[in-house]
Amino acid sequence: MKIFSVLIVGLTVFYLSSCTEQKVKEKLTDEFFKKKVKEAVLPFDQQVVREVEGRLSIPRTEKYSYEVHKAFLNSDNEEDAIITVNRYNFALEEASRSVNPAKNAEMGYIGNYNFFIYYDGKLKKFSNPIKVPSSPKAPLKVIFENIQSEVYKDITIEYRIRNSAFRSYYLIANGSMQIMFQWKLFDNVGTAYPEANFITYDKGSMSLFKDILIYSGKIKNYSPIVPDVYSYNPVIEKAGGLLYRFFYDPSTMKYMTRKN
Repeated sequence: MKIFSVLIVGLTVFYLSSCTEQKVKEKLTDEFFKKKVKEAVLPFDQQVVREVEGRLSIPRTEKYSYEVHKAFLNSDNEEDAIITVNRYNFALEEASRSVNPAKNAEMGYIGNYNFFIYYDGKLKKFSNPIKVPSSPKAPLKVIFENIQSEVYKDITIEYRIRNSAFRSYYLIANGSMQIMFQWKLFDNVGTAYPEANFITYDKGSMSLFKDILIYSGKIKNYSPIVPDVYSYNPVIEKAGGLLYRFFYDPSTMKYMTRKN
């Protein structure tokens, strides 16, 4: 009986010791992996560089620029971001290898050298780069507007093509970006007779999305002597009557206008 009792006690001690050792191992393993996961999460600016260079196949030797524009872009209460990328130096390199480098320079190196990426703050996820064919001599300009809600922002991207500028409106749908409206802001800057449009908004006539109103505009204090059309940012004011009223059509997820 004593031998049996000692055996039971020994087995019990061995079992408890094994369980304790197993729990310690599990705890250490859990803490180890938690530490590794924490170490794997890079600071946001490093994540941006990794995503930009990886998704656009940019070599480490290339000189390029990017900007991060943060805002609440949906209703999940998590701050999101738009990252714009400009590859001006790459445009110069490609132009130098083209048949007519001088013509490329005259046209402002228009091509696929400006991009933007959407970052979802809740999902911690970057979208694929969206190319904006334009002149890389002017980086993309991001302006956030309240189009579909006063609670969060919508994305507009302004870009340049020679001596003109355009604005595109983007919608986030199912985690991806799609263009829903586009219009010219100005044209013929640097000439005696520039063109301009004044854009404003009104309560939606067909949906919760605000209507987009286009008026004839003019550039304040304009002079045809413009040192650099790509860095010139004219102030446009309303100069005439309403030209167009656009409303958002939910069925096509784009802006439409009625025929006169």
